[in-house]
Amino acid sequence: MPRRRQSAASRAVPFEVVEDLDDGLASPEASVGAAAAAGGSAAAGHVGDGARAAGSVGSGAGDGADGAQGRLGEAPSGAGDTSSGSRTVRWKPWAAAAGVLALVVGGLAIGGEIEERRTAARLVTSVGGVLPFTGPPRELWSLDLNNHLWMPFGGLLLSQVDEGGLTAVDVLTGKEVWQATVGPDAYCGRPSIWQTLAEETGPLLCLAGTADAQVVSVLDAEGQVTGSRDLGPVDEGSSYAVGPGSTVVHVRRDGPVGPPVGPRELYDESGDATFVDVPGGRAVVVTLEDAVSGDVLWENEVPFVAPDEAWECQVFSDTPEVELELDKVSSMTTGYVVTVDGCGISAAFDADGTRLDDVTSQDDLVEPLTATTVSRFDQTTQHTTVLDRTGTSLWEVTGPLLRPSATDGTGEDTVLVDTLSGLAAFRPDGTELWDASTYASRLFVHTSAVMVVDDGANGLTALDPTTGRTLWTVPGEDSVYPFGAATDGSQAVVLAHDDDGSARSVGYDLATGEVLWTGASAPNVGMLGYHGALLQLQLSENRVSRVG
Repeated sequence: MPRRRQSAASRAVPFEVVEDLDDGLASPEASVGAAAAAGGSAAAGHVGDGARAAGSVGSGAGDGADGAQGRLGEAPSGAGDTSSGSRTVRWKPWAAAAGVLALVVGGLAIGGEIEERRTAARLVTSVGGVLPFTGPPRELWSLDLNNHLWMPFGGLLLSQVDEGGLTAVDVLTGKEVWQATVGPDAYCGRPSIWQTLAEETGPLLCLAGTADAQVVSVLDAEGQVTGSRDLGPVDEGSSYAVGPGSTVVHVRRDGPVGPPVGPRELYDESGDATFVDVPGGRAVVVTLEDAVSGDVLWENEVPFVAPDEAWECQVFSDTPEVELELDKVSSMTTGYVVTVDGCGISAAFDADGTRLDDVTSQDDLVEPLTATTVSRFDQTTQHTTVLDRTGTSLWEVTGPLLRPSATDGTGEDTVLVDTLSGLAAFRPDGTELWDASTYASRLFVHTSAVMVVDDGANGLTALDPTTGRTLWTVPGEDSVYPFGAATDGSQAVVLAHDDDGSARSVGYDLATGEVLWTGASAPNVGMLGYHGALLQLQLSENRVSRVG
């Protein structure tokens, strides 16, 4: 009765050092190639029943042969008479080891390249993330804006270079990608003046024209205008803004003027208490429209609420006369949240029209927290409420959330809060992780391994995000004020301003706090990370450049 074949998956293939190998049998290169081939076969998986094991040598063992395998360098039974001129092929063990090593090294190289690509992709889409670089940043490209406004969108820098003309420049290469004609005084995308630049989603929308004739245009990735619509005239009591996705937000004053507000305090640089009588105001109608068709998606009315202070309606100018803008109203979109502001007007809506702010408060700030939640901070009570997008309260905490200037895309599962008596960390669902007496009012860098915050004395403190334990500190200087930051995941690039108005950047090792490099000081310079590029803004010269 024939012996049952044993599965090749259940036995190891032995290797033996053979002392009397004939060096002329095969060159080292051929041996390495053969070993690599054998290693490749082994890496592909174990052979099945009835197949020859990867280490078997010889040609006489057919499918019907006994499954017992000979050792490397020995002919299996039935292989024929070796004295008849055939030679036994023997493998050099060092060649097999070299082949395995080559496979391991090659696999590590491929794995490393894949990981580098994943890291780069994560940094490009992270707030304040920049691609890795070493040493003090040097200029890679520069763009003269010629006194034109520049706007970021989807990894592009957009600038209106002539009457109605729009130019898009790739933020990583500095090369022009496309040109388009959208109309005079264009503003494209969603404003980020008071926010850290984030990655844009959805199509590019541009608003352009004059007060008598506003136009919205939709552009594709190649800068081609795929649709447009005449919006009509706007005045002090109305305005348009780019909304979520392919929409525009229309806000306009409507209805009768309410009763006089009474005396309210003006803003005065000298600190003197100056009061002025504030008249009544009108409500505002907020409409979300499809950008091209004009179809109304939703409409809400925001009633006028008497402001607590007159500066909320005040026009700030160099003239000594007091001027109030009672009808002025504007809107802004951050992610899926639409905010509306004006004299006696403050509201926030979800993209579906759900009102998210506290209708009894004029001092709350609503911003997206995650894809499904928002944070609402009341500046009067210093209280934060986290809500879902239906407006339902999920959890609350005393103090504002500290949003990072820069991340590498790995720290989103931790929310840091300035509790006014220290710091506390929470999961996005409200589960508290830790609290500490550490003071901080700004979060510069946030990764899964470290949080870098200010210490209240112009210095930096690094905390463990999971425990709150202090990892390292950097003492501050009286005349140097940390202002903003970027990160590539291994270093924190911190921009600091001096008393004389100059600014300089410093690279800190995120693991140790060690100063890696210090950039040269320059006046009127800003710096931020956007779409993987570290951008330097030379405000006095109206230039933007990528450094790294």
